[in-house]
Amino acid sequence: VAFSIPIGKLLSIEAFLKGSLMGIGPCVLTKVICAPFMGSAKFVIGWAMVGRAEFAYLIAQMAQAAGMIDEATFSICIWALLYATIF
Repeated sequence: VAFSIPIGKLLSIEAFLKGSLMGIGPCVLTKVICAPFMGSAKFVIGWAMVGRAEFAYLIAQMAQAAGMIDEATFSICIWALLYATIF
């Protein structure tokens, strides 16, 4: 996946802002909102959700290679997945 990331598109302001919006909203905010309701297993569930994002990198790369998404959309997905993986 790393060799297929278009660095020029990834480092653009547009990709960063849209990826941040997608990453912070759905990927981070939903985990934070749901955490108090999970009881003592909240950290286990949170860390289990991190593994999902790692598989999503592969899916995004396959979609880009198949021509289903362009480089700009792929870069936005990478930013969003970075947030999902780290947080």
